Amino acid sequence: MTRFSLLENMMLVRCRFPRISQIIATIAALWFAGCKPADTSANPSTSPSVQTMRVQDAELEAQSFIGTYQTRRTIPLGPSQAGRIATIKVINGQYVHQGDVLITLENRLLLESVAQAQGEVDAARADAKQAASTLRRSKGLDVAGGISSGTLEERAALAETAQGKYRASLAALHQAQIQLAEADIRAPENGWVIGVSGVAGRLEDAGTEVLRLAAGEPDIHIKVPARSHLKVGDAAEVTDQSDQHAQFVHATVRELSPIDETSQMQDVYIRPDHSLPVPLGSLVTVALAPPVQPHAVRVPLTALISDDQNHAHLWSLTEDKTPQLVQTSVIIIGLRGADALVGGLKPQTQIVTSGADSLQAGEHVHISSITSER
Repeated sequence: MTRFSLLENMMLVRCRFPRISQIIATIAALWFAGCKPADTSANPSTSPSVQTMRVQDAELEAQSFIGTYQTRRTIPLGPSQAGRIATIKVINGQYVHQGDVLITLENRLLLESVAQAQGEVDAARADAKQAASTLRRSKGLDVAGGISSGTLEERAALAETAQGKYRASLAALHQAQIQLAEADIRAPENGWVIGVSGVAGRLEDAGTEVLRLAAGEPDIHIKVPARSHLKVGDAAEVTDQSDQHAQFVHATVRELSPIDETSQMQDVYIRPDHSLPVPLGSLVTVALAPPVQPHAVRVPLTALISDDQNHAHLWSLTEDKTPQLVQTSVIIIGLRGADALVGGLKPQTQIVTSGADSLQAGEHVHISSITSER
């Protein structure tokens, strides 16, 4: 039966049998409805199922790291000549000033050498003075004809030889004094003693390290994730990790090293406003101010698809009855365990928390579960 013949019969029945016509009209309406095109909206049974959550404003707290209080340079010190250690005048961790005596070697023989050299200088000085005086008197006699010219030349040579011996004795005395001074191992600059390997009474060869000095202003060295967004000049607070009641010391980020591509970590050097009351090598706690970023939210790392070191994107959802996927770019501010702090995402935005790699923009999805808010 065609639709046209069906309409003709309906008109005929409506005139003769009104009640039957109502029944036929209802059947016809249902038949026509079955001929309409199928609904093109998404079928929940074929749409991808996703887990979602609604993000909230994240309170950015100070980032805390454990660092080492240290200097950037160390200086090994040892005797410049072989000798036996007589006295060690410093202890490990002690602060010393440039020129301070740190270790002394036995110097009895050196003192004797200096005394002998001094005696030779005194004798040579007297001989040179006597020869010069004799030459001076001889020159007067030569003019008067009292001595021959050959005798005068001989006395001039003796005076010159005596002067040469005097200069040589002075050089020997100077060398003996240098060797005596080298029996004292002194601090070449201000710093901290960080290692004493010498032992009193032990014979040490020339150049053997007996003490190590940390020189220069001390810094605090920490390692931070590459996404910490630190910059030179950022403020920090430092406290002694071993003392829960220690007061903090203000500090400033002084230097940032390049990011290690393998570990994605970065070395940071922080300079306290003044020296810390702890030995070099001590562990300290460093609190760094959080980055200034409005509307930072916390999202699971599984929701992110990385674009580069500091940028990523994720899937947010429309608020339709059948949600659609929207690709949303975010800035990675930092990491918090299994989560990331990101900017560029409004609070209350619904996002997909996992399986992001297999989804496509504009795709309808079925929400299988909603996780707790971050």
